[in-house]
Amino acid sequence: MAAIPPKLAPMMRRLVTSLLMVCALMGAAPAVVAAQSGGGTASEAITDCNNHGKLTGHYSSDTLRNALAVMPADVREYTDCYDVIQKQLFAQLGSTASGSTGGGSSSGGSVLPTWLIIVIVVLALAALTFGALAIRRRQLDAGSGPETPGETESGASPPVPPEDRPDDPGGSSPTPGA
Repeated sequence: MAAIPPKLAPMMRRLVTSLLMVCALMGAAPAVVAAQSGGGTASEAITDCNNHGKLTGHYSSDTLRNALAVMPADVREYTDCYDVIQKQLFAQLGSTASGSTGGGSSSGGSVLPTWLIIVIVVLALAALTFGALAIRRRQLDAGSGPETPGETESGASPPVPPEDRPDDPGGSSPTPGA
């Protein structure tokens, strides 16, 4: 493998540092999201819905599933909390409740999972980086040029035009003895 030219060493150092910082931030992102979406217990979600007729706090999908599972029969029968919590759960999961008609707000999420988007972005950044390095390497190689004026980069002599060849049978050069 060829050594990295001295001019590229600081650029490579910055590139590696930047990639490490991006990886560290991507590793910390799930912890931040989990901390923000903690949201109470199932009984708190049921009480919130029963008191306000809607969910005023943010509850995780697991909390909402648990609230649907442990909801008392009288709350399920005499209030619309089961439907409210179920609608919120479907909205968080990115699907709509079966049989519901219009009027609901959508989550506006992406079709692709987050991890796939992150992988695509990282691969695109890597491709751009290696492309930039290849272009830079070509520019450095092109700047050095051929060693001597009569040689190409492969070391062979350039082709001679047909009219300048001495052994050309159909050329204009005089034949000996004629």
